[in-house]
Amino acid sequence: MVSYGLPTGSSIPYGAAGFPEWVYEIAQAFGLQASTYPGHQEGSRAEAGFAPNPKRQNRGLDWTGPVNKMQAFADYLLNHRSFLEQVIFENPVTGSRVGVAGGDDVSKTAYYADDYSGHRDHVHTRQSAPIPLPKEKPMANGDPVWLGEVLRAQQPALTVRELPDWQSYGHGDYRPGGIWGVMVHHTGNARADALSIRNGRPDLMGPLSNLHIAQDGTVTIVAAGVCWHAGAGSYPGIPTNGGNQVLIGIECAWPRDTSITPATQTRERWPDAQIIAMRDTVAAILTRLGYGPDRCIAHKEYAGRSQGKWDPGNLDMGWFRGEVGKAQRGDFTVIKKKKVSDFTDRELLEAIWTDVQALKR
Repeated sequence: MVSYGLPTGSSIPYGAAGFPEWVYEIAQAFGLQASTYPGHQEGSRAEAGFAPNPKRQNRGLDWTGPVNKMQAFADYLLNHRSFLEQVIFENPVTGSRVGVAGGDDVSKTAYYADDYSGHRDHVHTRQSAPIPLPKEKPMANGDPVWLGEVLRAQQPALTVRELPDWQSYGHGDYRPGGIWGVMVHHTGNARADALSIRNGRPDLMGPLSNLHIAQDGTVTIVAAGVCWHAGAGSYPGIPTNGGNQVLIGIECAWPRDTSITPATQTRERWPDAQIIAMRDTVAAILTRLGYGPDRCIAHKEYAGRSQGKWDPGNLDMGWFRGEVGKAQRGDFTVIKKKKVSDFTDRELLEAIWTDVQALKR
């Protein structure tokens, strides 16, 4: 196997020459730049998973770039951690952490507890061999074919279903430069199912959104490509009338009473299971993109003036974004993720109280 290590005292600023070619290939693939400095991981570590370093080679690399691209890179490294001795990164927007030590995932442990604060503007790695180049282009700036992976990772808290061949459905590709965020809608009829979103209407060809969330909280993945859900409108940071090309759309089956209008929308509250699934789905997607809750908007916030849209009705988006932010920080303890016997009495009471508060609106 080809080994990796630079001479002791190596100093290479971000984007400068001096690394082996594979470093630049990885950096280009993820839209990042690499650097190192004297003393960077030049010692030996008597831990499992760390290679001997008798020549005190420089084996540390720091990778920097846009937050969403650093997050995509850190996620990639976590999935290929057998090639890594160290990975340390904390997303400065969401606070989520990726940690690898000796090839093991230590993201949810205290292993790097004192180090994460210094690794918010770059991803740190230590390796004694080249990191493999991804076989496919990273998807931070492409269609979100990672939706299945991201949402399945939330099970059993989320019930996730996938329509057949959803990865191949859509009206073309997302705009180069990346997905801006998420837009939430209501269908106008609680009986509208995921297939109706894929198939569309006589006046509008489907798919009409990437995801469908039923009243019981079931999340169905409909399509990976651009969907006709946003239409004409505007919002800061989003191209005017160009929301479809930069937003992941989520259609939520609501309300049961189809006579509800903007004036009477408060007659029907959202089902608890559905609103929690909406919260956790949006949080998981934005975390994957490297964004905070401000990148979740309502159809009414974008298209209210131009199209008269009021969806999702009876939903305060300021409150909802706050709940998404809490979910991104891990504030909610979902009891069904654990056995009750896993909790101490105090933890069980705190978990119940947290979930009760999450349901209040």
